Amino acid sequence: MDNPSSAIREYCTRHGFSERVCDGGLDYLLHGWQLTVGDVVEGYTGLFDEYLNDMDGRRIIDELLPLADATELRKVEASLLAMDDGFIKATLPTSSCIWGEDAAQKHEYQPGRDWWYYRIPSNLGHVEDPDAWPKAYTLEG
Repeated sequence: MDNPSSAIREYCTRHGFSERVCDGGLDYLLHGWQLTVGDVVEGYTGLFDEYLNDMDGRRIIDELLPLADATELRKVEASLLAMDDGFIKATLPTSSCIWGEDAAQKHEYQPGRDWWYYRIPSNLGHVEDPDAWPKAYTLEG
C-alpha cells in the first residue's frame, strides 16, 4: 500500500479519521469500497450499522479526491467509476437518507451529490437485522 500524499494524511488526521485511513489514504479506502461493492453485488450479509460505516468510507473517498496528487488520481480514475457503477446496479434508491433526515440536514447530504447515502442493497435476504434497514423507494411509495 502506497503512502498517502501529505495533503490527504493531514486532512485525515485533522478530521479524526482512523489510523488505518490516515496511513492508507485512498488506497485503503478504495480497497474497502471494492470489498463493499462485492458484498452488495453478492447479497449483503452485514448489519445495517456496518453498511452505514461502509457508506461513510465512500463519502471520505469523495472528500479526499480534491486533495489527491496526480498519482493518486490516476489510481482512483482507473477503478472508482467501475466500482460505483457496480454498486448502483446492485442497489435500489431510498426516498430519504439512510442516516435519517436529521443527519442529512446537519451534514447537508444531497441525493445527487451524496448518492451512496440514498441507496440500499437490492438483496437483503441474508442480513440479520432486516427491520433496521430503510425501505427502498418504489412507485407505491
